[in-house]
Amino acid sequence: MRTAIGIDIGGTKIAAGLVDLTAGRLIIQAEMPTPRGESAETMLATIAGVAERMQEAAKAAHVVPLGIGIGLPELVRLDGVPASDWITPWRKRDLTKDLARFHPVTVDSDVRLATLAELHYGHGLRLPSFVFVSIGTGLSCAVCEDGVIRRGAHGFAIHFASGDLVSYDAASGRKMVFNLESFASGLGMSRVYQLRTGREATARDMVEERAGPEGTALLDEATTALASYIGQIINMIDPHGVVIGGGLGTAPRFFDMLRAKVPAYIWAADCRDLPILPSALNATAGIIGAAALYAGPRKGRE
Repeated sequence: MRTAIGIDIGGTKIAAGLVDLTAGRLIIQAEMPTPRGESAETMLATIAGVAERMQEAAKAAHVVPLGIGIGLPELVRLDGVPASDWITPWRKRDLTKDLARFHPVTVDSDVRLATLAELHYGHGLRLPSFVFVSIGTGLSCAVCEDGVIRRGAHGFAIHFASGDLVSYDAASGRKMVFNLESFASGLGMSRVYQLRTGREATARDMVEERAGPEGTALLDEATTALASYIGQIINMIDPHGVVIGGGLGTAPRFFDMLRAKVPAYIWAADCRDLPILPSALNATAGIIGAAALYAGPRKGRE
């Protein structure tokens, strides 16, 4: 059996697993809270502990993993070095050296690895091109065309919602600034809810109708704003499909609301019926994609 270890570091949790690379199947899985905001050394020690646990599990299963893949919710340079500090201050640290005792170790942005999982084992088997949009604690995306995931000149082709957009009211000239990630991500929704109500609620509470009418209204606004951005991605890229991933994006109520709204923001009538699909690998896409760094050439499309 060809296996590898995948470690998916998220804004709230670290998920890891031993993956059968032939089937794209998790053999063993573990989760723990992300020590977000703590030192890089604490984060690296946590990752090392997870890696040791997975290696022990592999030994017990009598398999030898080909390597360890790690997905970060960060900008990651072409050489695998983090270029942002959203989770912990590890910008410009070479994690492959920090974790050299687990050699080989490969690092990339988490959304690209989820896209890689979709390419090898999910909707990418039949879609010649697709955009993978991850909706969780944060927002990110990756574009895949003809079996190649676009990385960009520096490795930073993952953001569609992190920067501010500026518009002006036509009548008054009033400047308006909007940041989608600060409004419609899981973290953004919880912060907006608290700002509006003075109470605490998670995006999951809103999706599951536990946050009152204010949560229902915010969920409607967040999915509408997201739908407009995804519509513009479709307008610019003209893909064969869009795949929605992430813990929030694949929540059935959230996904259904979002999918129903996207066509209104697609300019070309011929594109309004393109498939908008939940990730075929659901919450495991990040783990499986991290392991898939060692999968070799992908299968052909169906």
